[in-house]
Amino acid sequence: MKSTLQKLRYIMAMLLAVILIVSPLTTAAALGADATGIKSNLVITGYKVTDTSGNILSSVPSGYPVNLEITVKNPGIKSSEVSGSADIDVSKLVDSFSGDGSPAVTITSQSDAPLAMTIKFSNVKYTGSGKTFKFMVGYKTLSVDYDIADLSITECVDQENKPADNKVNPTPTLLITGSLNRDTLKPDQLMDLTINIENLSNSNLQDAVVSLSPSESIYLVAGKTTFFLDTIGGKQTRSFTVKIQTGSELPPASQSVGVDLKYNYDNGNALVQGTASERVNLISEADESSEPILFISGVQTDEVLKSNGERDVTIQIVNMSDKAVSKINVVLTPSDSIYFPNGKDSFFLPNMKGHSEERLTVRIKAAGALTSTLQSIGVEVKYSYTSGSSIIQDTATGKVAIVTADKSPAPILFISGIQTKDILKGGEEKEVTLQITNMGETTASDITVSLNPSDSIYFPEGKNSFFLKSIKGYTEESITVKVKAASEPSSSLQTLGVDASYSYDSGGGMVPGTASGKVAVVTESHKEADASVPYLIVSNYSYGGAPVAANTAFKLSMDFYNTSSNLNIENIVVTLETGENFSVASSSNTFYYESLGAGQTLTQALDLQALLVANAGQTSISGAKTVEVSFKYEYNAGSKRATNTMSEKLSIPIYLPDRFELAQPQLPDFVSVGQESVITLSYVNKGKNPISNVEAAIEDIAGEMETPAKVQQLGNIEAGKSSTIGFAFIPLQPGELSFTIKITYEDANLEPVIKEFPVLVSVFDAPPPMDIGMPEMYPEQESKIPLPWLIGAAIVLLAGTGIAVRRIKKARAQKKISAIDFSWEEDAPAQDLPLTEDKTDGSLPSTDESSKSEV
Repeated sequence: MKSTLQKLRYIMAMLLAVILIVSPLTTAAALGADATGIKSNLVITGYKVTDTSGNILSSVPSGYPVNLEITVKNPGIKSSEVSGSADIDVSKLVDSFSGDGSPAVTITSQSDAPLAMTIKFSNVKYTGSGKTFKFMVGYKTLSVDYDIADLSITECVDQENKPADNKVNPTPTLLITGSLNRDTLKPDQLMDLTINIENLSNSNLQDAVVSLSPSESIYLVAGKTTFFLDTIGGKQTRSFTVKIQTGSELPPASQSVGVDLKYNYDNGNALVQGTASERVNLISEADESSEPILFISGVQTDEVLKSNGERDVTIQIVNMSDKAVSKINVVLTPSDSIYFPNGKDSFFLPNMKGHSEERLTVRIKAAGALTSTLQSIGVEVKYSYTSGSSIIQDTATGKVAIVTADKSPAPILFISGIQTKDILKGGEEKEVTLQITNMGETTASDITVSLNPSDSIYFPEGKNSFFLKSIKGYTEESITVKVKAASEPSSSLQTLGVDASYSYDSGGGMVPGTASGKVAVVTESHKEADASVPYLIVSNYSYGGAPVAANTAFKLSMDFYNTSSNLNIENIVVTLETGENFSVASSSNTFYYESLGAGQTLTQALDLQALLVANAGQTSISGAKTVEVSFKYEYNAGSKRATNTMSEKLSIPIYLPDRFELAQPQLPDFVSVGQESVITLSYVNKGKNPISNVEAAIEDIAGEMETPAKVQQLGNIEAGKSSTIGFAFIPLQPGELSFTIKITYEDANLEPVIKEFPVLVSVFDAPPPMDIGMPEMYPEQESKIPLPWLIGAAIVLLAGTGIAVRRIKKARAQKKISAIDFSWEEDAPAQDLPLTEDKTDGSLPSTDESSKSEV
C-alpha cells in the first residue's frame, strides 16, 4: 500500500512541475506574440523608366542616369494602419544599378483599402551587366518583417550587345552651304568659294575637321584640302574661304565641291564621332534641243493602302512639247511589298499630240506586311516620234509614290514638285516649287533640305540648302527655288534631287530620320537622235492571280511583244533569272525563238517553285519577290545587222502561312481570396521560321485582383519550339473575376497578329484555419488559457487523488470485516454488518446471550 501511494505522489509531483515550467513559457510567448495579426505581402504592380528630365526611355545604356518609378501594393496591410510615408522604410539593395537612388515614397491608397504606393529611385545608373533591380520595404510602426522585392528592367541594354545606333542624344543636324563671289564658272578663272557650316542642334561639335573634294574641272589653288575648325558651338555657324581655279576646258554642266565633315559630340553616354557630307554645286556655262518631253506623275488621293488591301492608282503622262508621239508602251515595276492582282504590268496608250495628256488606272494590292510606309511604282514609257525623215524611239521614266496605312512612329515625308507647263529654255530662269508633305502623325523637326541638280541646270543665287523648323503631322510646307538652264541642256528632262534630314520624338528621345525624292524640270534639248531600235518587252504575265505560298509550285505565263511596227527581230534568246526565291521545275531557264514579226506577240509558260529562304539580315521572308527576264536578239538596221539586249523584272508575291498555335488557358481548380493562383497557356511554333516580338498581357480586368506582371515580353520563339506562358494572380474579393489574356506577335511575314482568350473564374472566401498541420497556431491556442485556471486544475486533480486513496483504504477494511464477521471500528455503518441465518423464530439473540452461550 505504501509503495502505491509513493508512486502516485511521485507522478503528481512531476505533473505539477511540468505545469509550473510550461505555463510561464506559454504565457511569455503569448505576451510576445503580434496581437495585430498583420501579415505583409508586397507585390510589384508596375514600373516605368525615365531620364532625369522625366522623358520615358525605351532603352537604358550602361552608365546612363535614370529614374525608376515602381508601383507596389501590400494586400496584407490596410492604408489606415500606416500613418504616412515617413513610417515606410525603403532601401535599395546590391543589384545591376549603382547608387542608392534616394528612395521617395508616395502613398496612393486611402482608409481601409490595401496599402498602395509609388516608390521613386532617382539618378541610378545601369552597370551594363544583368537587368535586376532589388530593394526592401519595412514599416516602422508595425511588427512585421521587411519585404525584399526585385524586378527585371527589360529596357536595359547589355553593354556587349548594345546596338550601334542606340544613342540617347540624336546626331547633330548640320546645314552645309557654299557660295561663290560670282554667278557662274568660266574657263581659266580664279575665284573665292566660301563654305558655311551651321550647327542646328544644341550639341557642341568638338575637333571638327573638313575635307574638300572638287570635281575634275576645278581645283584648290593652295593645294590644301583639309581644314581644322576646332569647336562649333550649338546653334552656331563657322565659315571659311578657299580659292579655286577652273581649267581651260570646262564642261557645260554642273560642277561641285564635296564637303566631308568629321567631329566628336557627347551622345549622353560617351564622346562619339559624327560625320556629315554635302556637295556644293558650282554651275558652269553650258549648251539647246528639240524632242518630245513626257512628264510622268501620279494623281494623288487621300486613300491609303492597308496590309493585304487593294486600291486603284492613276498614272498621268503629259506631253509638254509640240511634237506628237506614237506607239506608246508603258511598263510598270512595283516595289517589293505591292503587286498587280491581275498580273498585268504592261499597257499601250493611244497616240498623243503635243501639249496633251493620257491617264492610266491600275489596280494594286499589298502583299502581306508592308516593308515600309511609302511604296512606289516605277514607270517606264517607250514611244516613237518623227524627226525629219526618220522615226525615232525614245524612253521616259518616272516613279509614282503609294502611301500605305501601316503605323510608324517616324514621320512620313513625301517630296514632290508643283509642275507647270513652262519649259525651261537654254540660258533662261524659272521658279520651281518643292512640296514636302508629312503624311504621318509625328511632327518632323529641324528639317534640312539639300538640292542636287542634274548636269544642265543650276541655282543662279548659289543656294542649294534650306532649313525648316518643323512640319506637323498631315501638313505640308513648300520651298520655292530659282533654277537656270545651261545654254545647251544635255537632255530635255532635268531633275532636282531632294534629300531631307530631320529629327522626331520616338517616345524614347529625339532620333534622326531621312527622306529623299526627285523633282523633274523640263528643258529644251536639240541632241541628235539615234536610228529606230525594235524593243522586245513582256507585255503581260500571270502567276495565277493570288499570292504564292512558300514551298509550293505554280505556273508562270509570259507574253513577249515586239514593239516595232516595221522591223522583225530574230535569233531571240530569253533567259529567266529566278534568284534565290524561285527555281525552275523540270525545265531550263533559257529559251530560243527563231523570229518575232513586227508588232507580234508570243507566249511562254513554265513551272516555277517558290522557295522558303531566310537570309541573314533579310527583313521580310514574304512579300513581292522578283524574277528577271533578259532578252538578247538581232535585227536589220538598214544595210547592217545589229544586236540589242533588254531586261525586265516581274513581281510575284510570296507569303508564309501562320503556324503558331496557342491552346486554351488552363484554369486552377480552386481560387480563393488572398491566395496566389496560376493560369497557363501552352504554345507551339509549327512553322519553319521564328515568331517575333511575342507579348502576353492581361487586359479588361473586371474585379479586384493583383498580378506581379500584367505584361510579359517573351521575345522571339524559334521554329519547332513549344512551352507555356504563365500568369500568377491574387484575387482580393470573392465573386466572379474576369479578364482577357491577349497574345500579340509578328508572324513569319512580319505581319502583326493578335489572339485573345477571355477568362472567367469564381473566387471563394479563404477557408478557415485548420488546427492540424499548422504549428504556428499552437501558441495562440495555449495563450488563451490563463495561468490561474491551470493552477486551479492542478489543485482539483490533487483533491481527487486524495479521495481515491481514502476509498482504497475503506475497501481494504471491508475485506477484513468479512473475514471476522464484525467490525470493531466505531465509525463502521450498520449496513456493513454481516447477516446470519434465522434460527430463533425470527428473533435475533441479544449480544449478551450469545456471548454467554459461547462461553
